[in-house]
Amino acid sequence: MKTPFKKISLILLISSLLISCTTTESHNDTNAATEFPENIISYEFPLGTTNLLGQTPIDVNTFTTTKINTTDPVIHYGSILLSSVENTSENLKINLSAAESTENYITIKGHKYELQQFHFHRHSEHKINGEYSTMEIHFVHKSSTGAYAVLGILVKNGEVSPSLQVLFNASPSHEGINSVPNHLNINTLLPQDISSYYTYSGSLTTPNVDLTPNQGPLTWVLFKNTISLSPGQLEDYSLKYEEENFRVIQPLNNRTVYENKKNNY
Repeated sequence: MKTPFKKISLILLISSLLISCTTTESHNDTNAATEFPENIISYEFPLGTTNLLGQTPIDVNTFTTTKINTTDPVIHYGSILLSSVENTSENLKINLSAAESTENYITIKGHKYELQQFHFHRHSEHKINGEYSTMEIHFVHKSSTGAYAVLGILVKNGEVSPSLQVLFNASPSHEGINSVPNHLNINTLLPQDISSYYTYSGSLTTPNVDLTPNQGPLTWVLFKNTISLSPGQLEDYSLKYEEENFRVIQPLNNRTVYENKKNNY
């Protein structure tokens, strides 16, 4: 006669634990910070000081991120003339004119960072849960104080990207700079959802591609959602840029990686 009571007690205990876990998860989501983390904003820290313990790239562990829910960064991108499409011998880089930099920028908590250039890495530099992507694009911004903020976009194999094709076609076959009479709306290179991302304090990923420190600090924003390119486009890029260019994964060193997404509440 005691067995049924033991089963009932066990069921009640399990139910209690499930309710507790659900409540805790909801509580953590509800308390997600609604402002961009002040401790990783680089605005007051101009680039130029070696960032020994805060290097980039990292392997983002999505199970240990700290949740936030903020509208920053605010992206102000438009159309640019492809007047400086550069083959650096290592990768493709698109440089903006001074006037275009003024008009294409991001803000983080009101601080303005102007877009200087964007460039490509093959394969990606960052990992997500131990996995690389096919490519990664870095949008490099600079503030009037000399501080830097970089937006990172992961690229995966998939459908053809018309915007990437425009850039690949404009690229010199060998080291040098092309100027072509084409305009490109930079927004067409962004993932559809730019509200979901990972962000942390890091460094440049060049010139040192090993564990030798590069300069920092700077604010990194790595979008969770990807864009695509076709296998044929990847082959076209690889014919001009034969060597892969990426830095090895760096130690996290107890840094906090924040995760912003729509549904934290």
